[in-house]
Amino acid sequence: MPPHLLKIDPSNIGDHHYLGPEHECFFFYEYAARQGYAFSEGNQLVSNIKKSVLRRGQPEYRYKERAIASAGNLLHRVLSAAAPLLPTTTVVPIPPSKVRSDPEFDDRVNRIALLGCANTAAETRELVMQTVSYVASHTQQSGEGKKPHELEAIYELVGPPPRQIVILVDDVLTTGAHFVAARSTILRQYPDRRVVGMFLARRVLPNPFEDFDAL
Repeated sequence: MPPHLLKIDPSNIGDHHYLGPEHECFFFYEYAARQGYAFSEGNQLVSNIKKSVLRRGQPEYRYKERAIASAGNLLHRVLSAAAPLLPTTTVVPIPPSKVRSDPEFDDRVNRIALLGCANTAAETRELVMQTVSYVASHTQQSGEGKKPHELEAIYELVGPPPRQIVILVDDVLTTGAHFVAARSTILRQYPDRRVVGMFLARRVLPNPFEDFDAL
């Protein structure tokens, strides 16, 4: 059975450092970092979808392709259920860590957005573009990523104005920095837009008292 779309609320917003009550975000799965494929369905999907494009042509790369298709189907199901709103909706992929000219550029989120909007009245395009590449946080030992103001400094808007509702799409919600930066970049130029986030999964933090619970 496909997962339901869930909302970031007071019970889980604390896991996402940069999100505040003014931010409207939704997700399908929970993802526990460094727990492996077998930990959950969400972990399996996210781990496959984040396979490096440098692995293209290898046998395991087919799992990335399947994960992209699955994520696109999830987005399409949600958008189709909100059909009356779609003529006023622009679906925007949040930029990846690498610019398009970089050999490690990964268009997975762009493809998910295209699959999600296929045969609907929503439009999808790269409204927020990134000007330089940086090291993705999920590939770093520390897991530390860029702050919203650092991302805003390398984001720019391209193309015509978006429709009234903007859905920012990404694979995993971690600190919320990318969503906050992209949202701020859009609202700075188009302050009357409603900007929401939709994520394949949200990262869950380990329970610091788990060892005590086992005693």
